[in-house]
Amino acid sequence: MPIFHLSYHIFAPVSPALQENEPASEKTYRRDITKGAWTMREVVRIMQAGDLHLGTPFSGSGFPVEKARKRRRELLGTFRKLVEAVVEQKAEILLLTGDLFEAEWVSEAEVVEVRQLLAGLNRPVLITPGNHDCLQAGGPYSYGEWSDNVHIFGPEVGAVTFETYNLTVHGYGYGARWLRENPFQNYQVPQDGGLHIVMIHGSFEAPEGTPYLPITAVDVRNIGADYAAFGHYHQANVLLDEAGLMQAAYSGSLEPLGYDEPGEHGAFLLEVTRGGARVEWLPLAQRAYRLLDVDISGAQSLFDIVEKVNGAVPAESKGRDLLEITLSGALDPSLILDRDDLLERLQGTAYHLRLTDATHPDIDGDAFAAHSAQGRYVARLRERLDNETDEAKRRTLERALQLGLLAYERGKVVNA
Repeated sequence: MPIFHLSYHIFAPVSPALQENEPASEKTYRRDITKGAWTMREVVRIMQAGDLHLGTPFSGSGFPVEKARKRRRELLGTFRKLVEAVVEQKAEILLLTGDLFEAEWVSEAEVVEVRQLLAGLNRPVLITPGNHDCLQAGGPYSYGEWSDNVHIFGPEVGAVTFETYNLTVHGYGYGARWLRENPFQNYQVPQDGGLHIVMIHGSFEAPEGTPYLPITAVDVRNIGADYAAFGHYHQANVLLDEAGLMQAAYSGSLEPLGYDEPGEHGAFLLEVTRGGARVEWLPLAQRAYRLLDVDISGAQSLFDIVEKVNGAVPAESKGRDLLEITLSGALDPSLILDRDDLLERLQGTAYHLRLTDATHPDIDGDAFAAHSAQGRYVARLRERLDNETDEAKRRTLERALQLGLLAYERGKVVNA
């Protein structure tokens, strides 16, 4: 699917009802100056976020224990930032589109803090439990009482109407980890003159057999809502748009959880109106995963490599983000990449760093006499390389070529 459209990063002008000092939530109607009449409100300011997975232990992340614990705490910190943003941006409703919690790992203390933060918002909050925080006995939604301003959708499609906003929100909460059917099949919002939003934690246009609420573009359009707020996929992505209005979208996860979730993460600030929404992107994540390819061709030493890497990392990212750096290019066979040494020298470059060596030895086979031992060795390995398609085996053959030539030249291999 295409990544989030940059064209949606900029808000259209805010409606007059939202610019006045009086809170927009008290404006059920607004004056039509040209006609001198009062008309039903047609714009609601909404925050959409999801997939925070609070309680994630990051046990498989490769982080040291303390970094993993800190990263877990940061998830809750980012949720606090979201709640603050709701107030600062004067959002009237907060939509949380599933997987707010990692049910297997989240602590009761973390859930209690979430309940307290949402209670303090004093405005409607709607939650659709997803596959990672489904409505099972002993799950996070059963820990204590939730405040009256929070509505948690159950395992049947339901609707909540807010007359103040001329708005109805429709949603569904997972009752189990798997949901192979689409509960919104044949569901349609009423044609009652109001605004309608549907919340869906599901797999848009997914392959057959997907166990997490598979739903198609046709299904979404048939529901007939003005806007569909999606959760489940962790990258922000516009799904449907028309006439300059976004009609369905994933806001992605508030915080990235792995190297397969690179780039900016945050929430949507929406102005929902008839036929879709105008949107502003709010980057809220404290860290980002970044994938960088650094060509280190021509480096003569590890010092040169460190200089090239440091030059490739954006200044605003250094020390803060989680980097996966792929080193590429052609290197002199005498330069052996000591990965541990490089990681130690680059430790200030990222919060956490992964290095992948995709370099290859810069060897001119024609430089060796065909009848010489080196020439025959190079020719044989190059023949094998030409016929090998497995990348891991190619890396092994390249390494053997490099070390073999060093052994021929020096009689031994140093620091191999």
